[in-house]
Amino acid sequence: MAGEENGSAENNGYASWDDVYLQYDFGEPREIHSINLYRNGYENALNTFKRIKVEVSSNEDFSDANVLFGTADVEETAATKLAAQTINLTTPVTARYVRIWQKGHCIQNTNSSWKGYGNGVGLREIEVIAKLKDGETLPDAQETRNIALGKLPYVYGLDPTNIAAISDGKQDDNYAVHNSTGERWLQFEYKNRYRIHEGSSRAPIRWSA
Repeated sequence: MAGEENGSAENNGYASWDDVYLQYDFGEPREIHSINLYRNGYENALNTFKRIKVEVSSNEDFSDANVLFGTADVEETAATKLAAQTINLTTPVTARYVRIWQKGHCIQNTNSSWKGYGNGVGLREIEVIAKLKDGETLPDAQETRNIALGKLPYVYGLDPTNIAAISDGKQDDNYAVHNSTGERWLQFEYKNRYRIHEGSSRAPIRWSA
């Protein structure tokens, strides 16, 4: 949060808020080529993200700060909503630390004329793209894993007993029991899109009619 919201003050108290930041330490200097900032959004609104600044440094106190972007407002449009703000560097920079600054946001409804200031600084993901070091390798793009592991599904029908056993990763006698007749199914929500290579019901499931 950039500060305290005050509904009785101009712009919800924006003038009294602070520029706030996140800071990453990579543990050693890295050759940085680009930075991607993914921000939160609203279904029926567009944001203007206030006073964005991105800077890097070789020192933790940023005494030698190198500003890569800003300070400037970043206005979201219907075309750029939820897309990354990408900072591509014509010439890569070497740094150990990065700071991302913001001072809240201004929101404009798309289904009404309402607009106002909010103190939130919402970032869904931050990517700092750097050159690989000697000995580093890219992750295997084809690496697969069990994305249902540990997730509880939604169940259509009567609630089964011992539902957690259905995705505990163990193929033993500890299984879920479902005693609903007629149409019944399980549904998993992954909250991201995945390329699915295989589906399996090797974990025992007993359905009783």
